[in-house]
Amino acid sequence: MIRRTELFITILGDSLLLSFAYFISWKASVINSSVIGWHSLLGNFIIVAFWLFLFQSFDLYEPRSRIQLMNELFKLFRAMCLGLIIIIGFAYFANIDFIKARGFIPAYLIMISSIFVWRFLWRGLTGEYIKPQREKVLIFQNGDIIDNYDKFNVVEKIRLNKLNLDDSRDILNRKNVEGIIIESNGNCKADILNIISKFTDTEFVIYISPKLYPVVYQYFLVQKVSDSPFLKVIFHPLSNWDRFLKRVMDIVLALFALCILSPTLMIISLFIKIDTPGPVLYRQKRLGFRGKEFLLYKFRSMISDAEKHTGPVWALKNDKRITRIGMILRPLRLDEIPQLFNVLKGDMSFVGPRPERPAFVAKLKKEIPLYILRLNTHPGITGLAQVKHAYDRSIEDVKKKLEYDLEYINNMTLRLDLKIFLKTVLTVLKREGAH
Repeated sequence: MIRRTELFITILGDSLLLSFAYFISWKASVINSSVIGWHSLLGNFIIVAFWLFLFQSFDLYEPRSRIQLMNELFKLFRAMCLGLIIIIGFAYFANIDFIKARGFIPAYLIMISSIFVWRFLWRGLTGEYIKPQREKVLIFQNGDIIDNYDKFNVVEKIRLNKLNLDDSRDILNRKNVEGIIIESNGNCKADILNIISKFTDTEFVIYISPKLYPVVYQYFLVQKVSDSPFLKVIFHPLSNWDRFLKRVMDIVLALFALCILSPTLMIISLFIKIDTPGPVLYRQKRLGFRGKEFLLYKFRSMISDAEKHTGPVWALKNDKRITRIGMILRPLRLDEIPQLFNVLKGDMSFVGPRPERPAFVAKLKKEIPLYILRLNTHPGITGLAQVKHAYDRSIEDVKKKLEYDLEYINNMTLRLDLKIFLKTVLTVLKREGAH
């Protein structure tokens, strides 16, 4: 079955059942309005959109070939519970009486049971009796060959020693390939890691043979593919829902911090103006999620045009370019406060790998092939590398911080973000790792 057809039928079935439950609730309530009136239709649209968004956030619209039926039903139960909590919480603050609206409880009991039955029958049917469309893949081979591609539609096989990544990208785009399989005996570790890192900023799914697990486990998460010997490389461990929550938390915290720190912002701006001539804010091009370029904001802590004669260089300990007010701002990380506006714009998050300048990224990804993996998530004001290591002074510092960045990316959770945030506060108070 074509993926788009499967997705359309799944969404349509969900929408019809959600609408049916909504109209039962509306009809049974004391609301004196027709179920086909514009108030009712608008309410139905909002409720259905809310549930579909929630289902999507819990990854409930993945292709049938990629999911385990019981796992999906368990995620569906969690999504339903959370959705009901949100609706009841909203009703409480909006002073809506669900007891008075008599149809709510029976309607949602019908909705929950009917969607469970619908999902079980439809997803079970597509899994058992409808042959799923096989994923189109390109295979890179070297050494051991598994030769078990029942779940895949192999477009072409290329030997690693004859691999040209530019030509491969052309094949991937021209033939609408969805994924890449890397088969190897693991003897060419650097080449394998380089190939995987080259495709981290794309939508292609990467699969590896089991013998490559010892090669990649330090740098990537992997997931067993059902009914297949291959392992799937996971570049971002957060679910869509967790990413949404992380974004909401970023916005709320940034707005709260800006309100609380607004007097501090004005005082620092005044001191910078008095201390040395030049702008208060320093704008610098950085690379964010998947290499997107953006302007990062900081309070200026160096003299104006500090890199006019040197070009992009790292700050040194006791750097003579740092101003008097900068010597106070930098150890306390106060120069980073304007990046709260970057968080609001969506360029950055509160926690993540620090964004780097394009010139440094171009240089470092040549010397450290895995450096590009830092672009798998949104950069942060603070991060694991910042609380465990000092400023970059050499390539060795960058390599060490990269290890911490990859550790964060592969273990990313909202709880870890909170721990890093609290650790950052302690680091700032102790004035560690800054100059």
